[in-house]
Amino acid sequence: MKRWLRHYLQAFSGLARAPVRRVYLKQVYFTANEAAWLMFFIGFALGGIVVTQLHGQYGQSRDAAMRLLGSLTFTELAPLLTVLIIMARSASAIAIELASMRINGEVRELERMNISIPSYLLLPRVLGMMTSAVLLTACMALGSMLGGVLMISGWDASYQVLAIDRVLGITAVLLALAKAATFGLAGGLLACHAGLNVQLSATEIPRAASRAVIRGLFALFVLDLCWAFVS
Repeated sequence: MKRWLRHYLQAFSGLARAPVRRVYLKQVYFTANEAAWLMFFIGFALGGIVVTQLHGQYGQSRDAAMRLLGSLTFTELAPLLTVLIIMARSASAIAIELASMRINGEVRELERMNISIPSYLLLPRVLGMMTSAVLLTACMALGSMLGGVLMISGWDASYQVLAIDRVLGITAVLLALAKAATFGLAGGLLACHAGLNVQLSATEIPRAASRAVIRGLFALFVLDLCWAFVS
């Protein structure tokens, strides 16, 4: 137990090194920054669709429709859909990159130079996935609330915007971010595991990508089910 604890503490201490921080920031940039507007517009469309259906079919008041949208989006749809897209987009890329490094002998050379594989290769990618999942979930959730407000109130949406704090509690926000962090952590770990555990054959690269996505999706829904019981 002490050996594993020391191993993980040493891995996290790698963030103090500039090369590790650089890999982490690059992972966040390619995973989160390039997809931020996509997530926002997906959330915007999702919010408009959900509010229109609620308000049209069930005759909900504006406040009730926005309250349901906030609860549904923040607690379920935003973290789930965000990490689904991240799995398809970034988990496969991580697995392909690490599998290529393993097959081409780069991982072996790093080990010969006494460079910690967990610190340099795994930690920045896993933390990058987790950070990106949280940031992109926030983008999608905010986009959905804005889309819902504009769809239900038109351009006269100032009242609904100012009243968002009444229909959206801090608990829902924290739950959404906690879910996103958990999903992103699991996706990053499984992607790294799939990428590094390959045989030395070029045909293993697409298999690693496929395993990363499939296992990540399975873990995503299992964790979401666990969150449903906990929350």
